[in-house]
Amino acid sequence: MKKIVFYNTLILFLIIFTFEILLRFFFDITPQGLSKGIINEQSSKPRFNYSNIKDGKVFGKKIFTDTNGFRINKKEKLQNYDNENIYFVGGSVTFGSGVDQSDTFSGILGKRLKNFNIFNASVIGSNLENNYYILKNKIPKENLKKIYINFSLDDILFQEIVQAEENLKKVDESLLNKFKNNQFFLKLNAFIRSKSVMYVWIKGFIFNAEQGYYVHANETYKNPQNINLLKKKLDMIKNYNDDLNNKITFLIIPYSYQIKKNNCKSEDLSEKIIKRELSERKFKFFLIKNIFCENDKKNKIFLSQDPSHLTGYGHQIVADYIEQDLR
Repeated sequence: MKKIVFYNTLILFLIIFTFEILLRFFFDITPQGLSKGIINEQSSKPRFNYSNIKDGKVFGKKIFTDTNGFRINKKEKLQNYDNENIYFVGGSVTFGSGVDQSDTFSGILGKRLKNFNIFNASVIGSNLENNYYILKNKIPKENLKKIYINFSLDDILFQEIVQAEENLKKVDESLLNKFKNNQFFLKLNAFIRSKSVMYVWIKGFIFNAEQGYYVHANETYKNPQNINLLKKKLDMIKNYNDDLNNKITFLIIPYSYQIKKNNCKSEDLSEKIIKRELSERKFKFFLIKNIFCENDKKNKIFLSQDPSHLTGYGHQIVADYIEQDLR
């Protein structure tokens, strides 16, 4: 009996191990999560990366930062002080979770455009409000050519909204809510998904993470309070952009669900509101969804079972488009 249990356990382990290896080699799936010591959580304005990181990991990829906290390749390229500077600001999509810095759109452009200094001034978990503080506190105005800010759908989740949601959670004492917010299960989930791509794949497949994240983000645009806060934060950036002589351009990079099947043919609520608010403030912006929808390899643009993070191929598409703008 003990031998049967042993051999069955061994076979199960080998099946899981083989499946894990196959997923890692043949699919664009990465472990999810980040190691400690990357983001300075103590700094509230802005929330940003620690400087001089040498051994961090995000989604299984090694992370390096310079003295400013900007993400760089392992071997930092020396800055040419005669060149104009271009900065990319945003959250985890712009940061490049799941790919090396050299494969992000900022990294690709850095290799192509030798007449500019290009910096990845993004931090995981940033939103529109935090991006404003990055502009104010991390990016010098001297020798500035352009700033690209990625507007992700969930950038509307500001601190005021997050705090309100936390207060609601405290009121909701349901068993399901207690389970979902149990610290042990939260830590266990974070640990497993940072180690196993099979877990990420199965969880994404069962719970349809791509659709779920999109629906949640899009729903936040139905709340008038959220839209009022959006207007307020965009006004702050507009005033700063006026001081910069209109050097800010927004990139509206979609969620993976937005380019599936017939979604390319429709314009959802979040798109309409973002375009309207940016247009009213005369911001220049690029709707990247249109570019992705025209591509005949849509299934290669986003990491597998991931709602928003791009593959190296996805980053290349964005880089190609931005390069046209800069040239």
